[in-house]
Amino acid sequence: MENNKTNFCEEETSELKTGLTPFPEDIFVTEQPWLSNYLLPLISVDLGLLRNDLAGTVVHVLNPTEPAEGIIGEQTTNFHNEFCAENWIALELTPDNKYRFLGNENYFLSAPIHKDDVDEDFTEHIKTIHENYQKVKSKYQLKKQLLPWQDDNPQYFLDRLSGEMWYGNWTNTSPIPPAFEMNIDEEGDDLSNDGISISYKGNEFIYVAEVSGYNYCGSGADSILMFYEPINRIVLFTYDWT
Repeated sequence: MENNKTNFCEEETSELKTGLTPFPEDIFVTEQPWLSNYLLPLISVDLGLLRNDLAGTVVHVLNPTEPAEGIIGEQTTNFHNEFCAENWIALELTPDNKYRFLGNENYFLSAPIHKDDVDEDFTEHIKTIHENYQKVKSKYQLKKQLLPWQDDNPQYFLDRLSGEMWYGNWTNTSPIPPAFEMNIDEEGDDLSNDGISISYKGNEFIYVAEVSGYNYCGSGADSILMFYEPINRIVLFTYDWT
């Protein structure tokens, strides 16, 4: 059966093409307005760049505002579920390309319920990453470049777009949430070449993109990895800390 796959794969995106939109707005469902407190929209990707049959399906790379130290979800295990666990979060993509978080707000350590469990350093980190994000966004609107540091040092919009899943720290930092299955072909000759698969109810995820949180916020994971499962319209994120 024709799957409409393309051979598109790109590394170190420095020039935007049609289908890539930095700093998207209004991407969360109205019933979860609190998501913008915890997840910062970096860039939207029209999946028609990856597969012709997915044109018009638009996913959004997100940078969590936490952790300040450790990994996301590490201190909120009582609020994990089948979709969200340490170092993994999942969202549903609605028909109008908005995100619905498939976990509880209290998964995030900066949620109001945890206010007595965090210190000043954590609170300052959350404030700083929001401020940095807004500064980089404002500079982008003026100069069309990502400038988290010096103005002569623009960062890539994406470190990688499409291609095969690659083996790294993200594969074994924390177990994938129980709703999903990840297989690693440890007998394969090259784990970076199609040696990893992730699925939900038997439906395979495609690897969409990755970028460092530093590029947009001056801090964050070394790699934010985003995957998409087209049948159930689930977007899955994990983070590589090298």
